[in-house]
Amino acid sequence: MMKGSHFFWISTIHALFFTLILAFLSKFKFVPWKPVNWTKTLYIAPQAHFGVKWILTFVVVLIAVVGLIGLFMLIKKMPAIATSIVVGVAIWLMLEWAIYQDFSHISWNSIPIATSILMICRGLAETISYYDREVYDEN
Repeated sequence: MMKGSHFFWISTIHALFFTLILAFLSKFKFVPWKPVNWTKTLYIAPQAHFGVKWILTFVVVLIAVVGLIGLFMLIKKMPAIATSIVVGVAIWLMLEWAIYQDFSHISWNSIPIATSILMICRGLAETISYYDREVYDEN
């Protein structure tokens, strides 16, 4: 079991890193959609400043990362690479479905976001595996 401070810092850093990746992909038009448009779609502060929308996006990503950490803690005995790939592809497909409501838009434009999701999932899975193997087994 992770200590509270470790859990907090790991989830916050991963969520911040993924939010910055989303901002980078959006700024340089690597993805054809805007990561903060969900606030308009769900009518959550649709007229708010874009900084507020990015903070709300960070909070949603943080909640998702906490859920992922919980999932990876449940399946921490399985190989981290296999679980991160399966979970990452599932998350990527759910995101594509949430944006377009079908899979016909999956193309070369989907590679940057898929790679980013897989990278974050791999980092989380390896971190959980490390903490389970090295940090908490010694105590």
